[in-house]
Amino acid sequence: MAAEPAVTVTGAAAGAAVAMVPAVAMGVQTDALGLGLFAAMLVTLWLGSIDTRRKAFAAVGLSGLLAGYFSPHAAAYAATKFTSLSADPSSLRMPMALLIAIAAPFLVPLALIGAQAIARAWIARKGGAE
Repeated sequence: MAAEPAVTVTGAAAGAAVAMVPAVAMGVQTDALGLGLFAAMLVTLWLGSIDTRRKAFAAVGLSGLLAGYFSPHAAAYAATKFTSLSADPSSLRMPMALLIAIAAPFLVPLALIGAQAIARAWIARKGGAE
């Protein structure tokens, strides 16, 4: 069941607005956050699995925050592993923010599903041992 684009857009915009305010106060890279929020909004509109305001809000907010906080670290890592890309990690920061923001709406739900399966297996094992 596909949602109306307006529903997804309003949820995505709300996620972007809410993620921006506290993150700036807590030291996020504002340019990477802005790019991450924009990229996540576009990906959210494209993904069929994000069909409610709540899902769009969560996807955009989390993707933007991940891009804002982790892009400097991802850029430094990429610069050390792939020296042919750039000698200066700061030049890779914005492409890494874009990559993180595009990948997060796909990867975070997969990680949560995997964590849920692991937790259920652990609980079943612990519950069955007693």
